[in-house]
Amino acid sequence: MSDAIRIFSHAISMVFRDLGATLRATWVGVALVTLSVVALIASAPASFGTLITQSFDTDAVIPNVGLVVAAFLLMAIGYLTMVAAWHRYVLLPQDQRSGGFTPSAGIVLGYLGRSILLGLLMMLLAIPVFIPVGIIAAATNSVLVSAIASIPAIAILIWVFLRLSLILPACTIHHDMKIRASWDATKELSGTIAMLTIIMALADFLINQVLGLLPLASILSGVVSVVISVLYALVSASVLTTLYGIAVEGRDV
Repeated sequence: MSDAIRIFSHAISMVFRDLGATLRATWVGVALVTLSVVALIASAPASFGTLITQSFDTDAVIPNVGLVVAAFLLMAIGYLTMVAAWHRYVLLPQDQRSGGFTPSAGIVLGYLGRSILLGLLMMLLAIPVFIPVGIIAAATNSVLVSAIASIPAIAILIWVFLRLSLILPACTIHHDMKIRASWDATKELSGTIAMLTIIMALADFLINQVLGLLPLASILSGVVSVVISVLYALVSASVLTTLYGIAVEGRDV
């Protein structure tokens, strides 16, 4: 557990110990996310909070659907660019940093393709993993109990994801790593990653509970949700980067 706590603490420290450096490394992606938020507020101000938190009901009417879709696509590109830039900032050696950290379109597309592949694998795995959660939810009819029951299921998915996803930071520095190679590279860290998944699942649960306390329909709640999402995405990327550094490059935390 101590190694997992050390990795997670290190990931948080990497993001927050020098926010200025973090923003300088990831500013293009952050700017795209910010622009997408502005576009969403401008195109659907009354629905912005519910759009961001995905809490609208089936009868909700979303104005300017084309602009909303375009804004969400821009947001997705922003997140990919931001996370890829962060991997590059941490992993690129000093003599390769002169070109900056903003990834090329090819790197972003490669990151997207690998993310989709991992997402499909996680979706397939989620079907059997979440069957017990569904049974508990149906038996108790309690949102809180269902949320608590989902923690181990989320932990399993995160554990597998972390074992496979070293291919993501690898592609940002032109290392064409295969999924099997990622699984093999993390074999000796599997126990640490198991503890790390528990920490990340609990963190995700707590963040969702905090966000659930915000007023769903307000613009402020939507903005807060995006800011927290951006920061947690960077922390999660730092976890991947740290694992890549340990498992592939032989770094210490």
